[in-house]
Amino acid sequence: MERGQTSPGRRGLHGGLAGKRAADLRALTLVATIREVRAAGFVSQRALVDELNRRGIPTARGGRWHYTTVVRMLTRLDRIMPGKGGINNGLASKRVADVRAEAFGPTIRKLRKAGFFSIKAIARELNEREIPTARSRKWHPTSVGRLLHRLKRLDE
Repeated sequence: MERGQTSPGRRGLHGGLAGKRAADLRALTLVATIREVRAAGFVSQRALVDELNRRGIPTARGGRWHYTTVVRMLTRLDRIMPGKGGINNGLASKRVADVRAEAFGPTIRKLRKAGFFSIKAIARELNEREIPTARSRKWHPTSVGRLLHRLKRLDE
């Protein structure tokens, strides 16, 4: 290669940087919308996906939002905006899970008084009573175990 010529590796760098800058700019334009959606109670990434699609907010290429695109955007925002309260720090999700666990506290106590002590029995009874999980799904021993662990931590 002669002096003054650009190496093949260097030529692609500018295009890559331009793409990253465009993605950063797009993510920054969505900060207000993300905050608004989260304030409305859509805290999890899956809930964000559903709400962004319901509101008709297109992705950078005009398509629909998917879990991966939301995660990438939140990660990008976390890198762009350090120290600004952290959109993707997970604290809001934990607070929501704590509130939800506290709401289940009386139900769990009633089940235990009725003789359902094992995690499997509690999961089976919650499913029979058609009490949905946070994502409107069925209860499993793992999800009940996590709920009981959270309730125990909150009681302490």
